[in-house]
Amino acid sequence: MERLILFDIDGTLTRTQNGYLPFNEAILVTFGKVGDIRTVVPDGNTDPRIVKDIFAQANLKIAIDAADWQRFTANLRERYQHHVRQGTTAVRPLAGAAELLQMLSADEAFHTTVVTGNFEVTAQVKLEAAGLAQYLARGAYASDSEHRPDLPAIAKERWQRLSGQIISPRQCIVVGDTPYDLEAARQNNMKCLLVGTGRYPVEELEYWQPDACLPDLSATQSVVHTLTHL
Repeated sequence: MERLILFDIDGTLTRTQNGYLPFNEAILVTFGKVGDIRTVVPDGNTDPRIVKDIFAQANLKIAIDAADWQRFTANLRERYQHHVRQGTTAVRPLAGAAELLQMLSADEAFHTTVVTGNFEVTAQVKLEAAGLAQYLARGAYASDSEHRPDLPAIAKERWQRLSGQIISPRQCIVVGDTPYDLEAARQNNMKCLLVGTGRYPVEELEYWQPDACLPDLSATQSVVHTLTHL
């Protein structure tokens, strides 16, 4: 049976060092306000909601329209590209991520894409910096919806249009590192594999009863076996 694997990015496939630098600078340039992503918990959230949480934490009431989000997205991309080039921000693949994607891409039974709270432009910057972009089809992003449970269905429909194939939700597996990834999978009747490579340890993730839970993606054959039998 063919399977569509929908990967989260941050904390699942990659780890970003000093990601607060481009994010905070984009807030300042776009909105003229000082905001710090380190004052909130971004894990499992989408970029628009992270920005709103930052302003709420700072007791700032700011109306944000579609044009503002377009400017913020452009500024965030530019700031990320700048800091990655300068080496002040680094995006690296987590243990086993590259090897797993390589193996899945060589197997016709698997198709891989992304479901992430990043805007599409910054997701692409991160995946390219980590050397993973080539293995992942265009998925779903915060630029599609700030409500994370909307994203798996969007990614599935987008993959179907690009591939010309039809796949059922039961053939789709969300791979993430937070309970929010599980919630999004459940709301779309998809299965979910959680990994303890983000904020939440395996013991806490197991409490939420995902379909499978692993400490990380480093045991490539074991991960593929798990995905095959979910």
